[in-house]
Amino acid sequence: MISRIFLGGMFLLSLGLVACSDKTAAGDGGVTDGKDDDGGPGGDWGPFDGGSLSPCAGPADCSEPTICFNGFCVEVVPDPDCVPGDEDHCQNDSYCDPEQGGCLPWEVRPEPEPRCEHIPPEGEFTPVEEWVWQNPQQAPEWDEVMMTPVVIDLEDQAAPGVYAVPAVIFNSFRKQGGYSQDGVLRALRGDTGAEIFSITDEAQRTHPVSNIAAGDIDGDGRPEIVTGKSGGRDLICFEADGSFKWATTGGQLVVGWGGPAIANLDGQGPAEIVMGAAVIDAQGQVLWSKTGSRGEQPGTATAAPFSVPVDVDDDGDMEIVTGDVLYDHLGTELWNTGNGDGFVAVANFNLSEQPEIVVVSRGAVRLQTSTTGEILWLRTAAELNARPECDPNCGLLGPPTVADFDGDGKPEIGVAGADVYLVLDGVGGDVLWSVPTRDSSSNITGSAVFDFEGDRRAEVVYADEVALWVLRGSDGRQLYRQPHSSLTACEYPVIADVDSDGNAEIIIAQNSLLEDAPEKFKGIRVFGDSQDNWVSSRRIWNQHSYHVTNVEENGAIPTREPANWLDPDLNNFRQNVQGGGLFDAPDLTVRGQGTRADACVSQGIVLYALVVNRGLQTVAPGLPVSFYRGDPRLGGSYLGTVRTTKVLAPGQSEQLTFLWPDPPANQPTEIFVVVDDEGWDAAGNHPAGIHSECREHNNIGSFDDVTCIPET
Repeated sequence: MISRIFLGGMFLLSLGLVACSDKTAAGDGGVTDGKDDDGGPGGDWGPFDGGSLSPCAGPADCSEPTICFNGFCVEVVPDPDCVPGDEDHCQNDSYCDPEQGGCLPWEVRPEPEPRCEHIPPEGEFTPVEEWVWQNPQQAPEWDEVMMTPVVIDLEDQAAPGVYAVPAVIFNSFRKQGGYSQDGVLRALRGDTGAEIFSITDEAQRTHPVSNIAAGDIDGDGRPEIVTGKSGGRDLICFEADGSFKWATTGGQLVVGWGGPAIANLDGQGPAEIVMGAAVIDAQGQVLWSKTGSRGEQPGTATAAPFSVPVDVDDDGDMEIVTGDVLYDHLGTELWNTGNGDGFVAVANFNLSEQPEIVVVSRGAVRLQTSTTGEILWLRTAAELNARPECDPNCGLLGPPTVADFDGDGKPEIGVAGADVYLVLDGVGGDVLWSVPTRDSSSNITGSAVFDFEGDRRAEVVYADEVALWVLRGSDGRQLYRQPHSSLTACEYPVIADVDSDGNAEIIIAQNSLLEDAPEKFKGIRVFGDSQDNWVSSRRIWNQHSYHVTNVEENGAIPTREPANWLDPDLNNFRQNVQGGGLFDAPDLTVRGQGTRADACVSQGIVLYALVVNRGLQTVAPGLPVSFYRGDPRLGGSYLGTVRTTKVLAPGQSEQLTFLWPDPPANQPTEIFVVVDDEGWDAAGNHPAGIHSECREHNNIGSFDDVTCIPET
């Protein structure tokens, strides 16, 4: 992560570990429209033609001081500091070429180029709150949340290299009315928390503690939202804009604290919705419903089914996995062990073609085959309760999470209990580590995992009654603890790139119902890394039983869902993964293009600069670009800041204008422009840049001999 510090007038750069490169074609970097938004008085001064490079076939085609290089006439800017291996030195959107003895325009850079990557420094884990939702404008009393939020793009725009802000969707309730009925479904913008819609119609109320599944069930290109209907005995479905689509009736579907899952069970036509031991089609018609196991924890005070649809036998049709029954897609029991229902997860622990099923049931954890349900190992409640953290016992235990916690290439199992978080070895079931927590209210909460540093070791993200925890996956060491409050049901925090900034965020639901919570919170909070070091993630987490391959990033449901457990980069459950390249980063450059100085004494000088993204990661609008009179590294004076207005995908650019309103007359001045630079704030501070880049020293450009010559 870059930090910029001014000491004694010197502009210093402090860098983390960086490896670099990027990819744009020679001659790229054309101008896109843009204009000043806060650079002083004036308006749209029109574009500036920065010119283009002249092609050449040989030295005779170029006149001094230019040379023919890589098919273009270019001028080498001599620089004695340009040495082999220097990828981060030149200014004005150029690069260092030691053989030529200086800097050349970026457009003529030969291939191949090293990748543009930013590798986060290990051990630096510094989350910061990015936004909070707790004072809704619509239905303001419905401000409590006690379920797992989902993250999904409601506009069908998400795609690699495309900037799209997903939504955070959840059920809310009012404290006075309780969480057993009368919920309000809400959707918020992932970058700001601004409300997109709130369903306040009393006829369309949701079950506050029911979880949500979101995805394109009817093939119209936009996702639908399915959750429990008020009272928890039916499902209700909404379109992407919040309009009502359908609801089941009759109360035959048990939802409660559980949640649906979306999948294309037969590999043809629209997707289906699986709710426990029932299947509903895209129009809301119940296709079949059973009274047997539903993928829920026995012994709870309320229903909480979370069955999982996957194709465990690779026959092209999906099965519905519960704790002791495997149904085919038509509802026929393929096997029934009689060992008792439970919360489930599916992964490959024995490196075979078929996965195993993790079952959490009545305080015990077991692993069983997916072919017959045969138990491979069992950790009984008595064994787990003997651990010192489990006093008087571990509780019922919540839905399991599967990930490679310790970086050994094999999946482990994480479960949360009453006052403990446990990680078990996936092969033999031995407890690898456990840490004390606090969740005596429900003791069936879930958890999520994510590899924030890209070191192939997953961190645990868990919220109990009073704290949000981030624990190191290898040994449970506390990396972060944030005060939090929830009476708890089956909820857990989720991880996704919720603002489409190229970095993962943590999204957590909160409520103030816990009477003895040291600090009380409510609503939704989003945390990101203060140093911009967390690696990228997908912009989606669409259901409680999320496992990456169950949904495309734009919300489409795969016709044939890939087997998560056969992908060596996955084989996980309730873990998000990186989107695109693991360490892909932007590389922001800027060049001074020219000036407009008509009537400069009365109107000022207009400065034109071209901002270009030479990296591999898309950058959102609002990128700060600051202007200085003189070199800021040598104490140049700050003039002001403008911001980009467009998405900058790799190779894209935007021309910006800045008005210097009061230039001195007849004094030639060198103006410098710095991208990803906030300038000075009102308190005299100089904030760090927004983005961690593969190259941080090439963010500067300049204008030579800028002079205001008064009119005669």
